[in-house]
Amino acid sequence: MRNFLVILVTLGFFFSNTVQAQELTKTQKRALKKEIRTYKKNPEKWVKMLNKHDTKVKELNDEIAKLNAQLKASELAAEKLAQQVKLEQLRYVELEKTIPTTELPDGTVYQVQMGFYQYLDLVSFNDKLKTVRAEEIDGKKRYVIGHFDNLLDAVQFSNDIKRIGVTDAFVTEYIDGERNMNFDAYEGLGE
Repeated sequence: MRNFLVILVTLGFFFSNTVQAQELTKTQKRALKKEIRTYKKNPEKWVKMLNKHDTKVKELNDEIAKLNAQLKASELAAEKLAQQVKLEQLRYVELEKTIPTTELPDGTVYQVQMGFYQYLDLVSFNDKLKTVRAEEIDGKKRYVIGHFDNLLDAVQFSNDIKRIGVTDAFVTEYIDGERNMNFDAYEGLGE
């Protein structure tokens, strides 16, 4: 019984400090006094209430721990996905570089002119043949194929084109998108 009185005094002190800090209304004070009287008359009810409170606090703490674990797992998964997205973006950039195009890159590149024709029109195929490009000059079309960074590779490709029957094929030079009309591939190779 003595322990019970100590608990009640402690609670009274606690509630009095809480009451002062929160300044309870008269109705709240009456309800609180009534609750204390109930616990004074029936200490078992007080113990049950404490046990119920402790159980609820434990359940809530367990739920918080569980949610924190789920949050951490989600953060790790999100970080992993972000890394995968970065890797896929890098792969995409690298793959994009391999897509053939008719656009001439900056710097010096070499192309093989396959002919210069007045009546042959392959322009409608430009969308399908990304490395074949048609240039219109004075009503005639000049067809070029490929972008070679190395002059020797361009000359070898030109020779291959000649072997399959395009006898007019030869190597041309473009600097920053403009054709160098004075270029001779064999002079460039030193032959």
